[in-house]
Amino acid sequence: MTANRDPKVRFAETLFGIYPEFLPTQALYLDLEGRGSGPQDILSCYWPVLSGSKRFSWIRRTNSSEIDLASVEAHLEEIGAAGAKWIVVYSAGQILPDERDRVIGMLGQDPFPDGEWINLLHVVQRCTEIRGSIREHGYAWYERDQTRIRNSLEALEWEFSIKRSVSLRSHSYRYKDLDGGAGSMEVLSTARRSMEGSAEEEEETALRAYCEADVKHMFEIASASEHLVFSRDERRVRRQLHS
Repeated sequence: MTANRDPKVRFAETLFGIYPEFLPTQALYLDLEGRGSGPQDILSCYWPVLSGSKRFSWIRRTNSSEIDLASVEAHLEEIGAAGAKWIVVYSAGQILPDERDRVIGMLGQDPFPDGEWINLLHVVQRCTEIRGSIREHGYAWYERDQTRIRNSLEALEWEFSIKRSVSLRSHSYRYKDLDGGAGSMEVLSTARRSMEGSAEEEEETALRAYCEADVKHMFEIASASEHLVFSRDERRVRRQLHS
């Protein structure tokens, strides 16, 4: 890797400096929607080993069923991700992400005992250049704390030229390109209505698209980062060494 002060390149260099064997195309991208350490309503998965629309899948809690170890293991077997070597999240908790703790708390054990958890927020926290660029651009901020720009996934997406439609932006954030307006997705409320069977068809469609965006965009950021710091031949060699 060569020295470069471009924020995206520095982020990419930091990512592969922390996780040198990480192969973005062979990782499972996960996201939970729920209330802290309480019940989790949705587990979203993005598995780029598959093709097209098959890459995204999810498990949802219903009034009659929880997201438990048996259902998750069955789902992972179905999509072929049970033996995922890398599990990518965007979470508080630094090198050991809180998202992993939430998964373990929900299931009673880590469903990936041999996998390495990759935390993209930890990479942001370790990269001065990308943090500075996020602050400078001020793309999104939390509505309850307008004095501080958050290192949110949506802010990192914007740095990588990934821009969500308003329907796929969180109602808890305010956005510079919306003149301080909010997004329209109230994910927990929508997930609750979906679980109860009272969500409209448009809400169900938007909820699925929002959950897919969270995990798909993590993959797109990781993949773009690999292309920023490794040549085609280097990527081929990495796959031979680490797959």
